[in-house]
Amino acid sequence: MSAEKTEIEQLYTSSYQRLLTIARLMLKDEKEAEDIVGDLFARLADGSITLPSERPESYLLVATRNNCLDRIRRLTLREKMERQLSLSDPNPLYMENRQERITEMIDYAEKNFSKPTWRVFQLRFDEGLLYREIAERLGISETAVYKHLTHALKQLKETFNPTRR
Repeated sequence: MSAEKTEIEQLYTSSYQRLLTIARLMLKDEKEAEDIVGDLFARLADGSITLPSERPESYLLVATRNNCLDRIRRLTLREKMERQLSLSDPNPLYMENRQERITEMIDYAEKNFSKPTWRVFQLRFDEGLLYREIAERLGISETAVYKHLTHALKQLKETFNPTRR
């Protein structure tokens, strides 16, 4: 067995649980967290990524975080709202109606947001664009993007969580 394979096995043994915990906290999904960390070690094992000689544990932490952020960026608006709602209210009755609630919120947003706010909201949460990318696409400033999103989220909170202001 090569020295590199031995090092990867040692890192797996010493780091796997910590990396899995980080991914779980970021993704709020056990299966996805396991996929992210497992994929990272698989890529190390097959040589598609190489560990730096100094501080390989730090590299693994950063790689796990970045892979989680990439996964989050690719989520659809519906998936993001489902995750937020599942974390914000553990009431079982609420959880049963989660799909209806998300659909209701998206319908509300589409009907009640101004066209520019709805478009910014869609680009941010459906397409996962950064503020800068939205601003470029719509020909507005990043500050305007921020204001549209702030207004949209405030409106959703006031409508769907009136007691949580």
